[in-house]
Amino acid sequence: MGKQKNKLILILSLSILLLQTGCSSMGKSMGLGGTIGTGTGAALGGIVDPGKNGQYRTRNVIIGAGVGAIAGTLAAASIHDNNERDKELAYLKGQEAQRKSSKGQSVPSLQQPKVEAVWVESKVVGNRYIEGHFEYIITEPTRWEAP
Repeated sequence: MGKQKNKLILILSLSILLLQTGCSSMGKSMGLGGTIGTGTGAALGGIVDPGKNGQYRTRNVIIGAGVGAIAGTLAAASIHDNNERDKELAYLKGQEAQRKSSKGQSVPSLQQPKVEAVWVESKVVGNRYIEGHFEYIITEPTRWEAP
């Protein structure tokens, strides 16, 4: 049981390491998903009821690895497609915003806020001495300035 536990820990550690690395292509995403699914499925297959004297353990590990590989590959492909679609939509939105601003519609700028400085004299309050200092007060907050 100790060797199986070590193998399980190794598989899960490798799965976590692989999960943390980024993928940029569909092939890499599907490969990573399949690998993680295979390892997780095999680990879960090894945990499932092995039967009398462990006679079904190997079968369970193989079935778990197969099902995990299929599920991991499909999930990775789906996630990769969603990420690519989101990137494309964001790019198209950025292009549309740039087109709008280049048609003579400039983006409004922010007006600087108006700040007033007030000198506060040194004073003693209870058993505290407060040295003279400036306090800055925002008299007019920032606003959008029409183009």
